[in-house]
Amino acid sequence: MRSPLTDSLRSTSLRTRLTVLNAAVVLLMTVATLLAVRFAARNALYDDADAELIAASREVALAVHDLDPDEAAIVAELRRKAQSQQPRGWFLHFLTEDGRLVWKSDGCPDEVASFPPSRLDRVENIVQVGPFRYVRQRIARTNGTAYHIRVGTYTKLLDENLAQLLRILLAVGVVLSMATPMVAYWLAGRATRPVANILRTAERLSPTRLGDRLPVRGTRDELDQLSSTINGLLDSVARHVERQEQFVADAAHELRGPLAALQSSLEVAIAQEDTTPDQADLLADILEAARHLSKVANDLLILAETSDASRPVDLGPIDVTAVARQAVGMFSGVAEEQGVALSCEAAEAAMACGNPVGIRRLISNLLDNALRFTPRGGSVEVRVTPNPVTRSVTLVVRDNGAGIASHHLAHVFDRFYKADAARTHGSSGRSGGLGLSICRSIAETAGGTIAITSQVGTGTTVTVTLPAAAPLSPAPPNTPPSAAFA
Repeated sequence: MRSPLTDSLRSTSLRTRLTVLNAAVVLLMTVATLLAVRFAARNALYDDADAELIAASREVALAVHDLDPDEAAIVAELRRKAQSQQPRGWFLHFLTEDGRLVWKSDGCPDEVASFPPSRLDRVENIVQVGPFRYVRQRIARTNGTAYHIRVGTYTKLLDENLAQLLRILLAVGVVLSMATPMVAYWLAGRATRPVANILRTAERLSPTRLGDRLPVRGTRDELDQLSSTINGLLDSVARHVERQEQFVADAAHELRGPLAALQSSLEVAIAQEDTTPDQADLLADILEAARHLSKVANDLLILAETSDASRPVDLGPIDVTAVARQAVGMFSGVAEEQGVALSCEAAEAAMACGNPVGIRRLISNLLDNALRFTPRGGSVEVRVTPNPVTRSVTLVVRDNGAGIASHHLAHVFDRFYKADAARTHGSSGRSGGLGLSICRSIAETAGGTIAITSQVGTGTTVTVTLPAAAPLSPAPPNTPPSAAFA
C-alpha cells in the first residue's frame, strides 16, 4: 500500500522530489552523526576520567608503601593530595582491611564510604555508584595486613561537560536542518536544469521552429547523451519535414500552371454558342472543381511558405484594428448576400508584431470560415482588444453558426481536416481544409497563439493572441463598434 507521502512526492516536480529526498538523507545522516559523536564523546570523557583516577590511585599506593607504617604521615600525604585535587571534585577514602576508617576527605560521599573492603580490591577496579565513580585498590603491608584506598570523582562534572558538548551539537544540527533544504533545493535545481532546458525546448518545437536544439554542456554525462540523442532525432525530423514541405511546394507549383490553363479552356468552352445546356452545366461543374483545386494549390504554396523555418519572415508593427476593419469591409458584400450580420468592435489602434500580408490572410481566412459555417440570419463578430498588461493584442472572431463537435476540435488545425461538410453554408460548399492550418502557421510565425472553442448549435469562437509591437494604452470603456454590416 502506498503512503500519502509517496503519492504526494509522485505528484510533485522532479526538483521538489530530489530536494525532499536529499534533505531527508542528509538530516538522517546528521542525526546519526550527532548520536555517534555524543556516544564517542561520552566514552572519551569517561575513559580520560578513569585513566586519571587510576593514575592517582597508583600515586597514593606508592605513597602508602613509602610511608608505611606511619599512618599519620600517610594521612598527611593523602590530605595534601586531596586538597590539590579538590577543584576537580575528587575524593579519597582510606581504610584498613578489617573495615576500620583511617581517613577520608571532606567530599567523600556516604554511598562510597559505606561499602566494606573486598578481596576484589587486589586489582584496580572501576566502580560506579549513583553519580559517583571511583577506583578501589588493595595495598599490601609488610606486616601481612593491607590498606584499602578509594579515589573517585563526581560524574556530574563529566555530565555537565557532555551536556555542553550536546548543546553545541544541537545548535549545529539546527543550523544544518535549516540549511539542508535550501542547499538541497539549489543542488536539485542545478541537477535538473538540463531536464528543464529539454522541456522548454520541447514545448517550443513546432513545424515552424524545427531549428531549435538542446544545449550540450560537454560534461559527457547521461543528460548530455540524452540531449545529443534528442538533437539527432530533431535533425532527422527537420530533414523529413523539409523534404515534405519542399515536395508539397513543388507539387503545388507544378499544378498551378495546368490548372490555370484548364480553367481558361473551360471558360472558353462554356462561352461557345454551340454548347448545349447539359454540356454547359457539366463544364461549369468541372470548372468549379478546377477552381477548387487551384485554390488548394495556392493554399499549399502559402502553407509551405509560412511553415518554412529557413525562409526569413519580415515581421514588423501592424495595426490589427485597421486590418480587421478592412477585412470586414471586404466581406460585407458576401455577408449581406448570405443574410449574415457582420460587425467589428475594435480599439482605435492595436499595434501587434507580425507580417502584414500574413495577418491580413489570417483574418480573411477566419472570416471566410465563419461566414461559410453561419446560416442565414446568423451573425459574425470581430473584436480586437489590446492588453497592456500582457503586452499582447487579442483578435477574436465569433459566430453563432452550427458549431463544431468536441471530438473534432482537437483536429481542426490539421491539414486537410474537415469536420463536417454539411456545416458549410457557402455557395460552393467546397473547402480545402487548409484555412485554419495556414492561420495557425501565421500566428506561430509571428510569435503568437491561436485557439478555438465551439459548441454544437451555439457557435464557434477563434482567439488569436499576437505580441504587441509598441506600448499599448488601455482600450476606452464602452468602445462603440467601429463598423457593422447587416
